[in-house]
Amino acid sequence: MTLSGTVLVVVWIVVAIRFPTLWRDQRQRALWASVFGLALVKTAAFPPVAAALGVPVAPHLIGVVAAFFLLRFVGLATGARGRRWPVAVTGAVLMLLGVLALASDGIDPAEYRPAGDLTPAATGYWLVVESYLGTVLASATVLFWTTARDARAGLPRLALRTMAAGIGLIALHAVFRAVLIVAYGLGVPVAFETIEPVAERILAASVLLAVLGALVASTGRARAAAAAYRSLLALRPLWTAMRDAFPEIILFPPRRAVIELAGVDDVHLRLYRRVIEIRDGMLALREFLPADDPAAAEAAGDDPAEVEAAGIALALRRRSAGEPPAAHPGSWAPVGPEMADEVAWLRRVSAAYRGRAVSPPAVPTPRPSGSAR
Repeated sequence: MTLSGTVLVVVWIVVAIRFPTLWRDQRQRALWASVFGLALVKTAAFPPVAAALGVPVAPHLIGVVAAFFLLRFVGLATGARGRRWPVAVTGAVLMLLGVLALASDGIDPAEYRPAGDLTPAATGYWLVVESYLGTVLASATVLFWTTARDARAGLPRLALRTMAAGIGLIALHAVFRAVLIVAYGLGVPVAFETIEPVAERILAASVLLAVLGALVASTGRARAAAAAYRSLLALRPLWTAMRDAFPEIILFPPRRAVIELAGVDDVHLRLYRRVIEIRDGMLALREFLPADDPAAAEAAGDDPAEVEAAGIALALRRRSAGEPPAAHPGSWAPVGPEMADEVAWLRRVSAAYRGRAVSPPAVPTPRPSGSAR
């Protein structure tokens, strides 16, 4: 695969990975929109796609829109006020580029034979697009580089500096190209046929560096999300038992569960919710747990998680059989104060509970909708 093809694939991977951040906050939405715009730029500039489109200005116009979202991200990240001027400036740039493109004989300087044959409209077109992109990219470079100093050492700081380096090189490419085109328009000979291939490879490597930095920046959160999702699955047997016995413990209504299936909810919030629902179910179930049941303790063995699972199974059986609450209710095992302690303990109990047969309720219990994940 060529370098440009590799860049195209990596950019779309980053777009897909960062898609869930759309529901997080405005800054993440702006950053995702910028990366998505970059993916569209690289797609529109990919030779087979560019030949099919036949619109050479398309990547530039999309690139201006992508830069606008990057500028918006910078403004949101720095707390800058006044959101109207970026919209006004970007709109003016897009209109000006359209007018200059129509007024010029072509926008590719490599198509011109003698130096100085580049029309003023084409020169102005390139000066406008490269100046706008260079300015936005330079401000983003400063933001990522300065933020990296305050980031945690390791991957977070490395990711921010990698993004700053990649974006900075793209900004330098824009400035370099603007200077060359202005010089060419003034009559200075420029060997575009020699410079362009090298410059394009440098640009592709710079884009790859920037998107890899964005990819590294999301790996820590992705790992944490994957671990939380594994915990969701591990807690499923215990949560399902509590949900079937006590439908009222579900915190969100059925319509919310449809959104959950689409992966909109943050996985950490879903895990937190699941722990609360399990604990609410166990609290409601405690009155059916006898304070002392030697048979259940003997069947469970010495493992505390097995003892807890056996107690849950016993309480569910007694409730399903319609037995009255215990005269002296027992209690569940105490757990550490941190949510991580709760998750780790309930995972062990859920694993122990899996496979334990619990008699179905004598009266069917309504099953609420919701993701079993």
